[in-house]
Amino acid sequence: MKEVFNLRLGELITLVHQLDPNLKMAFDTTPMAPISGMSASEGRLLLHAATQTPLTVERFRQHANRFNQQLIVFESSGKRLYGFRQSKQWLLFK
Repeated sequence: MKEVFNLRLGELITLVHQLDPNLKMAFDTTPMAPISGMSASEGRLLLHAATQTPLTVERFRQHANRFNQQLIVFESSGKRLYGFRQSKQWLLFK
């Protein structure tokens, strides 16, 4: 049986702590979908894509402190996120 690991907000904050605070955040899709906000619902942290200015790592860290650190990270569509990678000036979530 494959074990599923959940990316929790507290872990995400720790992982991005040392990254360039100016990196812009987006979903790793074609084309990229910039992440412009976040909300919490039913034990989940939902990252939202919109046409607004993308969150930077710095702004993410500032806003994330208001949420429960145990929230599991999801796209607003309900898809659980399991990782990220850096590409040039972007931090891309998949």
